Amino acid sequence: MTSIIRARIGIAILLVVVSAEARCDQPIFNEMPRWDNGWGFQIVRELRTERDLLDGETVVGRGFSEDVEILHLEGVYTWDKSVRMTVKIPYVVEARREQLDSGIKRVQHDNGIGDLTLAIPLKRYINADQRSTSWTFAPQFRIPLAGNDEYEVYDNEWGTGVSFGYETETYRYVAAVGVTAWSFFGNEPFEASASINLGFNIHHARSSGHLLWESDVHFEDDGSLTIAIGPAFYWRMTDTVHIRVSWKDDVSDRQGTVDHGNGDALTVGIGFVF
Repeated sequence: MTSIIRARIGIAILLVVVSAEARCDQPIFNEMPRWDNGWGFQIVRELRTERDLLDGETVVGRGFSEDVEILHLEGVYTWDKSVRMTVKIPYVVEARREQLDSGIKRVQHDNGIGDLTLAIPLKRYINADQRSTSWTFAPQFRIPLAGNDEYEVYDNEWGTGVSFGYETETYRYVAAVGVTAWSFFGNEPFEASASINLGFNIHHARSSGHLLWESDVHFEDDGSLTIAIGPAFYWRMTDTVHIRVSWKDDVSDRQGTVDHGNGDALTVGIGFVF
């Protein structure tokens, strides 16, 4: 018990000093719990920086940046290992962007609660000789809470979404693919994203984890298309305490309307599962 308490304190300190971005599909880091009546929560700090203002792929405002820091609180409950509910509540700690207004640089700010996301992930686990596999289907629902200020990080619109995922794992290797689509009831464009994560498992005494290379593609029907790649590290410190760190860089970015792009994102999170 003493070692668990020390681990929680150490990671909590890490979260205070490091910002991060939440890109995990579902709590707890898409890993746990996998048993009936299990529950858990995770806290993720996000830091995202966009370096330029783009119109299509053309830079119309070099150095006109957008910096976003967000704290995410996310929870999960499993009625059955194959049926669960997740809740995601983001809070914008500080957001700042520089806009081009009639040739003049204009700075805008945002903070406060973001839009709430509810989901019902349905999973099917298949255990074979020396390999485990899971399929996921997750209907999702977005509830607007962000407000209607001039600059809002979140859309502040009702939306419905759906995700599909597949993951396979052996003692040494892990691979996962997923797709997600969102449709909103207001003026926000239709969104779709896909991810491919490949890596290997690490085993040490009573703990274990993954070292991954992640590739993400995000599309909006206004013509926006972003491809981001980078490493991720997940570690199960104990059966209760889980941590995850990831970093991604935009290797290709096109904005359908004048918007910020050419960025990178860092995430650091801790999860607890019971």
